[in-house]
Amino acid sequence: MTTEDSTLTENHDAVVRDSFSRQTELFTGEKALFARYSAATDLWFGPVGPDMIVLDVACGAAHTAEQAAPHVRQVVGVDMTPALLETGAQRLREKGIDNVLLLEGDASALDFLDASFDVVFCRAALHHMPHPEKAIAEMARVCKPGGRVVVNDMIAVSAHVRDAFDALHKVIDPSHVRVYLADELGAEIAANVGPIETAVLMEPLQIGVEYIFTDVADRDAARAALQAELSGGPATGFEPARQGEEVLVTFHTALVGATRAS
Repeated sequence: MTTEDSTLTENHDAVVRDSFSRQTELFTGEKALFARYSAATDLWFGPVGPDMIVLDVACGAAHTAEQAAPHVRQVVGVDMTPALLETGAQRLREKGIDNVLLLEGDASALDFLDASFDVVFCRAALHHMPHPEKAIAEMARVCKPGGRVVVNDMIAVSAHVRDAFDALHKVIDPSHVRVYLADELGAEIAANVGPIETAVLMEPLQIGVEYIFTDVADRDAARAALQAELSGGPATGFEPARQGEEVLVTFHTALVGATRAS
């Protein structure tokens, strides 16, 4: 990595920490967006057993780690935003869940030995990373040969709308970088991990746009872009629709799981 690339990455990491420190409401409470979405996944990271140690990369407030915890020996969650880790740790303490370890760390430089985990998973995070391929390679490195790496992330429905989607998403959340197309995500994981065993498009999530606005959003600019599309303007990739006085937007996600090559 060049000095310029390193500086850009460090600057973006600071943006991520600031952005998510100001979005904790999306992770707090049983009806929070990420709590609800996690519950809908129904152990999408695949079969697990009581002797397994699993890693949740860019774990946020540890909702998916919590979901895995009753089924495995140990879950380790890594995230670079201390505010989210504390939010998750408090919830886990209140629920008496004691086999989840939360650590501050960088998904692109995981501080673990090679082949440390039976399953490595990452949900809704790659699109925040300037070099997601490095994070995927790190997930493969720390996964045991024959283990699984499972990634669930937001995607663009077509190359035609990706740039517009990314631009508007940055207006809503400046920590956003870029989404993959579904086939690109699969190809990246296959190249860095091994044979694909699962590749599915998840059920689209339609939600009121006001629900996802936080203190980091330029609400007026986002509303203007969506209203322009509703009035016949250029597509944003958010597929806005009116429901009474509310504007709904739709997010598409893909899930890809691969077996770690030996």
